[in-house]
Amino acid sequence: MPQATNDNIIHMDEIKSNKKQSKGRGPRVQGRNKKRPERHQVQQQTDTGPIELDKFQVKAIEAVLNGNNVLVAAPTGTGKTLIAEKLAEKVMGEGKGLVYTSPLKALSNQKYADFKKMFGDEKVGLVTGDITINGDAPLTVMTTEIFRNKCFEDIEDLENTAYVVFDEIHYLDDPHRGTAWEEAILFAPDQVKILGLSATVPNVREMATWIGEVRQCEVLVVEEFKRAVPLEIQWIDPENDLLSKTQAKRQVRKLVDKQKGSIQQLRQQHDKKKRNQTNQQRRGK
Repeated sequence: MPQATNDNIIHMDEIKSNKKQSKGRGPRVQGRNKKRPERHQVQQQTDTGPIELDKFQVKAIEAVLNGNNVLVAAPTGTGKTLIAEKLAEKVMGEGKGLVYTSPLKALSNQKYADFKKMFGDEKVGLVTGDITINGDAPLTVMTTEIFRNKCFEDIEDLENTAYVVFDEIHYLDDPHRGTAWEEAILFAPDQVKILGLSATVPNVREMATWIGEVRQCEVLVVEEFKRAVPLEIQWIDPENDLLSKTQAKRQVRKLVDKQKGSIQQLRQQHDKKKRNQTNQQRRGK
């Protein structure tokens, strides 16, 4: 961790999303006796003081604030969006625009709501295939396909845009999404620089090389491998019990053996029924 300085200390109230917590629960469904999996109790964090940024965040923020094209690959939950937030502050402070793209409308809607709370309604817009809100705002959230279309059809709308943020940039080369990401990168105006964020890019340096070649620029790579939220893999059996890997394998073997027994029993019943039918036909003759 880097030493705490004024540059890498951020107060929690700057990054809180202020999401509303749901009050109470909905009505329970009657007649269900299955037990729910036990959940570990998570201690709520009450500290609202300053937090120290991780080393990769400091490095990435410094890189984009210095005007570089940057790709950030870090596990989920490590705070990649914070890098885009600090970039947005600088870009809008200079009177320029920033486009934040995401692969999903739902994610675009979420980011729009988060940025509105952070920067205010007048500075944030949303453009998706379904709706346009404040489309001329300096910080505009949109799906990647919409940004790609702007690069083709409404490129004058991007004259004041300094950066485009590609959230989940690993969708590049996704066969189910076509070539939207490639075309957005290829045809974005020359003055638009790129900040790419992703948790799952095994070949991030290869991607950076390709972007640098097609846009004739240098692309810096910032990587983080440590998970802020460790993953613990468990399995749930038909009785909603949480099982370890060993327990799950044992349970699967039991279920398979039971299924084999049921299939064998059905075969025996079928064969017996067939023999009875054959005997009845013989007696009838």
